[in-house]
Amino acid sequence: MNGRAHIFNIKSFRQKLLVSSILCLIVPMVIAVLISNYATKDVLKEQAVANMEQSLHTMDIYITNLISNMIYTTNVIQFDNEVTAILNDRIPDKGSTAQFFHIKKMNEKFANVETAASNPVYLAVIDTAGTAYSNYSEFQDYDPLNFTRLDWFQQLENLDALDTYWVGTQANYIASSARKSPYLITVARTIRNSSITSGYIIASMFETDIHNIFQNYNSTQEIMLVNSSGAVLSHTNPAKIGTTFPYMKRNGVGIGGNENENPLIVKDQNKDFLLVTHKLPFSDWYLVSLAPYKEAIDKISRVHQNVLLLTITCFGLFLVILLYLMNQWTKPIKLLGKVAAKVRSGNLSIRSNITTKDEIGEFAHSFDYMLDRIQQMIGQITLEQTGKRAAELEMLQAQVNPHFLFNIINSVRMKIWMKGDLENAELLGSLSAFLRMTINRNNEYISLHDELELISNYVLLVNFRHKEPIVLELNPASETLLEEVPRFSIQPFVENAINHGLKHKGGSVRISSRKDANGLAVIVEDNGEGMKQEMLDELRKKLFSGNTDTEESSFNYTGVSGIGLKNAYERLQLIYGYDSTLSIESEDGVGTKIHIYIPKGRRREEQSDV
Repeated sequence: MNGRAHIFNIKSFRQKLLVSSILCLIVPMVIAVLISNYATKDVLKEQAVANMEQSLHTMDIYITNLISNMIYTTNVIQFDNEVTAILNDRIPDKGSTAQFFHIKKMNEKFANVETAASNPVYLAVIDTAGTAYSNYSEFQDYDPLNFTRLDWFQQLENLDALDTYWVGTQANYIASSARKSPYLITVARTIRNSSITSGYIIASMFETDIHNIFQNYNSTQEIMLVNSSGAVLSHTNPAKIGTTFPYMKRNGVGIGGNENENPLIVKDQNKDFLLVTHKLPFSDWYLVSLAPYKEAIDKISRVHQNVLLLTITCFGLFLVILLYLMNQWTKPIKLLGKVAAKVRSGNLSIRSNITTKDEIGEFAHSFDYMLDRIQQMIGQITLEQTGKRAAELEMLQAQVNPHFLFNIINSVRMKIWMKGDLENAELLGSLSAFLRMTINRNNEYISLHDELELISNYVLLVNFRHKEPIVLELNPASETLLEEVPRFSIQPFVENAINHGLKHKGGSVRISSRKDANGLAVIVEDNGEGMKQEMLDELRKKLFSGNTDTEESSFNYTGVSGIGLKNAYERLQLIYGYDSTLSIESEDGVGTKIHIYIPKGRRREEQSDV
């Protein structure tokens, strides 16, 4: 009890990790060995059966492919219209040109089928008049008319057009290939035109094609292809082809019997055999595997024992390696713990100096970098605080109260007005209002009405400097006057029109506005010199492409407001995002028109606060 409590009271992370790793390996291993030993008896038999069934299933795929290829060749010939026409054309003179033409056509059909086939197939077509065609020599190899004398040939008349007669295995009737394959597997079909029999087609493939598939599997098994009567069609031992497999009829396995009895353990000469059958998808043919039961079980048992022994050996080796690696890998964690304890005590100069390339190394590097940054920030903050206090002192010393300037200007304006100089008094009033709006940083957003009033004061001040007056035409829609816009959002475009559109000469600047459901549209237009298309394209390119060229132009000029055309556009983008737009139209000698669209809704800084 005390030992178990000691294990759970471990405080070191490294020790907890090592103990947990060992437990997570040993406990599942012991449980797996116990269960494996208990269930080995049934598992061995099931595994042996599963292996045999898997082998038969794989062989089924290959054999089905071979048989399907042979059936495919008969389909191509059987349903070919030219073949049907040749069979229906009765030619009494066998040496005529017409018969030669028929033989040539049939040979072409056979050649096309042979090209598409994946394995050799002997084909013979016989019409009801006794004329035969084949893809082998009629005189040197075998006369196809000999098929008509066999017992099974008479049964072809009872077949439907889509039925296949499964002849099975027979001796190879082609002498030239008999040594390669003593047996052929043959099928036959009837060629009908409506309900009238036109002829017959017989197809044969080498039995060795199937035998070779059997040879690729366990030599201790007897693998065979049998029909429902138990006749052996193909076998791993060619000597047993044509014999009868006795255990197929016994217990009715796979032949109308109970397939749940598959597999069976049968006795032959006082020796147990494991019998597994697998029905093929065509006809009534079966794949059968017969293996000595003891040998099948012993082989898998030896494999199981070897695997178990190898697993235990590998586990022991792995455990030793794991303990060593875990000890090496967790050393940096222990070192980091010591460094963190010293940092907690106030020592910021210590570093772990761990240089491994794994996550712990990355963490240690970040930890050391954090300590470096903390020391730098402490020094930087100390320096900044000293500089900030000096700057605040200088700013207080140099600060001038804006209200003092406004009061002085208003006092001068009142003296001039009292002396009757109303024009200059009005000019000073506009200067005072414009200066107040320029210096005031508290009210970032104003109504469109206030922005237009600011522009009016600005134009009045500009006209004071110029000989030729500039006419400001204000034509805003009444419902837009109370709409909120950024301060100095329209003035830079008016200033740009005066400086670059009118070239500081006389002319007019017209401001109009309208409102829709999505926002406010403001149009600033002048009747100045305008721009040629090339200059307009260049201006648009620099304005909208993010060009940072600092060369003075109409889009980066900064005037009395300190906000150039480009800066004004970028300011709208920063405040409202890409929903705010700016477009420029200009015609040489006519003037320039700028469309500004301010979207309705919350600004970006308002959205970020939500």
